[in-house]
Amino acid sequence: MTKLKLNYGLRPVLTFFIIAIAIFTLSRLSLVIWHYDLCKDDLLTIFTWGLRYDFSINCTMFALALLIGIVMNFFKVAPKWLVIVETILLSVIITADFLVELSTPPFMQEYGVRPNQLYVEYLIYPKEVVSMLLNGHLFETILTLILSIAVFVGAFKLAKRLYKGYETSTKARNIIALIAVLVIIPLGIRGSIFDHKPLNISNAGFSNSPLANSIPNNSAFSVFYALRHLGETSVKGSEIFAFDDYTNVLVNLPKISKRDYPEKIDMQCPINQVITPKVTGHKRNVVILLEESFGARYVESLGGDPIAPNLEKLKEEGWWFEKIYATGHRSVRGIEAVTASYPISPLPSQVKIDHKSELTTAFSIFKKLGYKTSFIYGGESHFDNMRNYFYQNGVDEIVEQKDYQNPEFVASWGVSDEDLFKKANKTFVKLSQANEPFCSIVFSSSFHDPFDIPQGKVNIDGVQTDDPRRLTAAKYADYALGKFFEAAKKEDYYKNTIFLVIADHDSRVYGKEYFPLRNFSIPALIISPDVAPRKDHRVVSQIDMLPTLLSLAGVKGEVPLSGQDLTRDDIIERAMVAYHANWGYIHDGLFTLLVPDTLPVFCDIDDKNNIKPSKRTADLNVLISALNLPIAIYEKDMQSTKCIKNLKQE
Repeated sequence: MTKLKLNYGLRPVLTFFIIAIAIFTLSRLSLVIWHYDLCKDDLLTIFTWGLRYDFSINCTMFALALLIGIVMNFFKVAPKWLVIVETILLSVIITADFLVELSTPPFMQEYGVRPNQLYVEYLIYPKEVVSMLLNGHLFETILTLILSIAVFVGAFKLAKRLYKGYETSTKARNIIALIAVLVIIPLGIRGSIFDHKPLNISNAGFSNSPLANSIPNNSAFSVFYALRHLGETSVKGSEIFAFDDYTNVLVNLPKISKRDYPEKIDMQCPINQVITPKVTGHKRNVVILLEESFGARYVESLGGDPIAPNLEKLKEEGWWFEKIYATGHRSVRGIEAVTASYPISPLPSQVKIDHKSELTTAFSIFKKLGYKTSFIYGGESHFDNMRNYFYQNGVDEIVEQKDYQNPEFVASWGVSDEDLFKKANKTFVKLSQANEPFCSIVFSSSFHDPFDIPQGKVNIDGVQTDDPRRLTAAKYADYALGKFFEAAKKEDYYKNTIFLVIADHDSRVYGKEYFPLRNFSIPALIISPDVAPRKDHRVVSQIDMLPTLLSLAGVKGEVPLSGQDLTRDDIIERAMVAYHANWGYIHDGLFTLLVPDTLPVFCDIDDKNNIKPSKRTADLNVLISALNLPIAIYEKDMQSTKCIKNLKQE
């Protein structure tokens, strides 16, 4: 074995440790300059906390390299292969730090914070992500790859130079160094000595802006934190918010959602409400058309761009909601809210986690009534655990990308929306001809980055925008929706079907202010043979859609759902929303924002969903119960299908 005479001690590792801190600091400085208006009054907080985060994550990332370096010192002459391993390890660490910081500005521009759990979750689906990058961000991807290779090569050369020609330290010094590393590294990783909990991403919070609060962190720390908590299905009150008492949550539920309770309340099913059908005598089909990312900003009558002429036309034919809010800014949040009436919380989405028993959803309810249930999608249903969620909670059949024969157009996220809707229409025709009532959700995907759509279908001439690709894709999504209704109206099933057209969330939900509330405004439309065209000005939520659909479909019985039936005139006008760890409640023109470790913020809401500080306050007792409601439901298994009782269709 070839031997090397060198000081294979701590100097090279410590040099790279300092380089890593320099990378984080320069990146943080660039973000401060970019968002100086948010940071100018808290520069000391940002950079002092920043060094603490940098030291902590470097202790994590360099721990192995430090230990190897000390072990090498106990050799008189280090084996060449061990030096190469250490050199590669240091180079990989620096390249990883550089890469995640390089990806921070575009991620922040899209999602309004540093790379987080969403960043990690996307890495689980390499096919979709690679396709998205190559089809929509090829130049940026190639440039990033080139720069990362250059950084790795430079780091490798520097490490080789640092490991060349040094002499070993004495055994006494090596032992002292080993003891110091074994003491300092664990403390550094924990990030705190006297605090009762380790350093976390919210410790440096100094603002009500999620974007500003993410700047003191470095992105490597944020990603490691997300990895550590990936897949968790419970939240400890000490980690995010002070948790409410379970009984208090139930006491306040009638103040959150208007409902009729059963005459005899089953304490195993305390959120049960009685659905009284608004329409009877018909066994209507139910179709939910979930439009990916199609926020109010793309609907002119809701204050957006003139991008949705077909939806604008359709709204004259049904029940149009002008003040409905998405619960979150992810598809899984929209799915759980619309299909299960599940409110937003610090918990992971119900789509992503396992349940103690079958969850009450639109599909599990209608399946009990003899309906055929289906999920129709243009991509691969494994994404975001959708396949498991739907199959485990009442769906009979899933249609996904592999089930399309000779689709006209295939994009990064699956077949085009036109192919999707053609497949859906054929499916409904077949079920109708077999006299099978059906409940189905059709989930679009064409309006998703990189906005890869068939060419020549639509244009946005005359629309002023700095993002024509995005707006063109939005208009194509509307075009495909219009084509679907054009075809469906020619079929017999159309006259016997309740359609809900609703967005899962808005696209590019971010902002510098307290909370980007305007990005939570979405379109929603119910078209039914039993519903006269109307415009609804009430403040409502995605979670109210399922109880409303049940009432319109003539369903009667007890169901464990949190939303309220909007066919009632006495509803509580409210909506619950969340943006990362920040949670908000809309009621009576007031927006209350709860941010971890800070006092509540009360804001007035104008007609365009802009918010500004208010002198009014809200009943925090009710709000804390609303925040804790979904957690209590999950922990106590209150939305189990076992709680569905006396179900029938009139």
